[in-house]
Amino acid sequence: MKKSELKSIIKECVKEILFEEGVLSNLVAEVAFGITRAQNTIVETKTAPQEIRKPKVDKALVAEKQEEKRKRLLETKRKMLDAIGNSKMANVFEGTEPLRQGGATNETPAQNPMAGRDPNDAGVDISGLFSVAGQKWNALK
Repeated sequence: MKKSELKSIIKECVKEILFEEGVLSNLVAEVAFGITRAQNTIVETKTAPQEIRKPKVDKALVAEKQEEKRKRLLETKRKMLDAIGNSKMANVFEGTEPLRQGGATNETPAQNPMAGRDPNDAGVDISGLFSVAGQKWNALK
């Protein structure tokens, strides 16, 4: 028996079982029944979000703790200023100038139009530009 003959015999047997004995129609009916039954039972329900219950805290106690913490911080600051001397901190930055360029020395320089310019440079005064070319400018509008 050849392979093609065996194939055709098997194909014929499968067709006979599926169509003539009703196996295929029973299978389709059961799947359809299961789908409709599943559609009826699936129901979406939304649950209300549960409230998070916080332990009741006495507001006066919380305020008292915050005030105590603030007082400790102020006391620490006062002790530090007394240790270094208040007068020593006066005019700490007197005589200093702003940096021309910030960053680490091993970095590449910034790529912007103002790189390498003095931050105190006033630039070019263009206030008289319109008095010189004002009429021509108005003609261009």
